[in-house]
Parts: sequence; structure tokens; C-alpha cells
Amino acid sequence: MKIHGQCHKCKAPIFLNQCTDWYGNTVLSLNCWNGHYKWIEIEDIDKEFKIEPEKNLVTYIGFFDAP
Repeated sequence: MKIHGQCHKCKAPIFLNQCTDWYGNTVLSLNCWNGHYKWIEIEDIDKEFKIEPEKNLVTYIGFFDAP
């Protein structure tokens, strides 16, 4: 995974991510591993559909030991 700079809030590495959401839309985002988003783009969604940016994207991050 290529690093695209550092987060201005926490100085963590920033990565370009691509995934598919629950509805089959391709989601591209540029964010750090702490959940601070620089931008997010949802492909295959109606361009006139207005989505207000979420202010609290990550409310909890937990870790566990894999067996």
C-alpha cells in the first residue's frame, strides 16, 4: 500500500482505499489509519443526491488477539 503523506491532525500515514459498500457502490477514500478523512468519493451514486459530511466517522476502534 502506497503512503500518500501524513495526516494533518495526528501525523499518521495517509492511504488511498477502495472498497464496495453494502449497496454495491465503489467507495474511494483518502484517509489515515486513525479514521481522519481527507476526502471520500462514492461512485455509481446519483450525483444530485446530496450527502452531508459526517463529523464523527469513527466512534470506536478496538483490537483483539487473533487465535
